[in-house]
Amino acid sequence: MPTSKPHSAPRTPPGQKPPLEVVDPKWLLKALAICVVAALVCAYATLCLLFYQGRWQLVLHPSHIVDRTPASAGLVYSEVHFDVAETGQPRLTAWSIPAVPQAEYVSRYAAYTILYLHDGSGSLSDTVPMLARLHSAGLNVFAIDYRGFGASEASPHPTQERMSEDTAAALKYLIQTRHVPSRNIIPYGVGLGAPLAANLANSHADLPGVVLDNPDPDPAATAAVAHPSGVIPTRLLFGHQFEIAAMLVKLATPKLLIAGGPEVATSAPDSNRLQVLFKQAHSPSFTVTLPRVHADQAYQAALTRFFDQYLPDLEDAPASRPIRADTAP
Repeated sequence: MPTSKPHSAPRTPPGQKPPLEVVDPKWLLKALAICVVAALVCAYATLCLLFYQGRWQLVLHPSHIVDRTPASAGLVYSEVHFDVAETGQPRLTAWSIPAVPQAEYVSRYAAYTILYLHDGSGSLSDTVPMLARLHSAGLNVFAIDYRGFGASEASPHPTQERMSEDTAAALKYLIQTRHVPSRNIIPYGVGLGAPLAANLANSHADLPGVVLDNPDPDPAATAAVAHPSGVIPTRLLFGHQFEIAAMLVKLATPKLLIAGGPEVATSAPDSNRLQVLFKQAHSPSFTVTLPRVHADQAYQAALTRFFDQYLPDLEDAPASRPIRADTAP
């Protein structure tokens, strides 16, 4: 059978130089444009990734400085270390402030223990005035520093997930180690601690109530306003961190919802936004707006009304003993 011979490039006659190959300049421009666009996309993706990994810093500003304790306010307290890691070292630090019966109404409220969850800034040192107010209401107080805050484990850095784990560990410690009945424990969340408290109440129906103090209605918007960028989609990358609105709609646990007050930071959401948020809350709930000055009396009145109207009377319950300062392990 006849076979076809492969074609070969024409040979250059002896003594002549081969012709130069000419590259179309349009192709070069297209290739250069593709390379530039690819480099810009990679750089932008890297920038967004770095932003995503560090987005916790938009709303969380922890401090390891503990320069004030409840003793500075004349309170008897004990420092507690718990949540032991695999290394054998406790990861979390808390202050346990026992109730001291000094008035007729205190014997009733001393049955309850406030699990205090502070905002995402500073450390427990910044909460001393607030803890003193709760103590003056005759309540036991157990206040924690999340990992990355105060004297708790310094690393890893705080995130909503880790802070949620820490609050769950604190509740477990109170119930299993301190032997405080869950029906005697009330989570109290301030600012970004409010969604953590609401999550505890949502996960444990046996908790009798929850206090949400000046929660942020829209943390993603707060992050975008505090760190505006025309390049990075802050809201999109921030995601649904510390959102509380969806939980309030379905949370049936009795709620004390607080707006305003003397301890509110200047960056806190305004009262109108909070009122809109609080109106969406599932009943039962009690809403109070505190003045910026001379708020102690209004605050104590709000606590009294909430406890008297929404929480069961545990005065005669055999398991309603207050926590003691000397029970820390």
